[in-house]
Amino acid sequence: MSYSRWITSKFYTYWSGNNVYDKIDEVFIVHQNLENYRGFTYKECKELVDDKIKLKGTMNFVDDDKEAEELQGYMKKFIEDVDHKYLTDIRGGQ
Repeated sequence: MSYSRWITSKFYTYWSGNNVYDKIDEVFIVHQNLENYRGFTYKECKELVDDKIKLKGTMNFVDDDKEAEELQGYMKKFIEDVDHKYLTDIRGGQ
């Protein structure tokens, strides 16, 4: 699932489909371009989603608060999707 695309954003972001056993290990990928990207675990996203300063310090290609807020929005959606998937799996698809 893609959360942003280069045509409408500076970033391309998505939930990486890795074989993990716990939601804290799920990975959210942020590309600035094909060579410059960074992966964040669910746990890291939870720490960065409300801290623009920490997010900008972690990703040197985030230029300003507006870009940080854009990424935080994508991270929030990723967190919601992971939470929903794991809750659904626990409930057996219900």
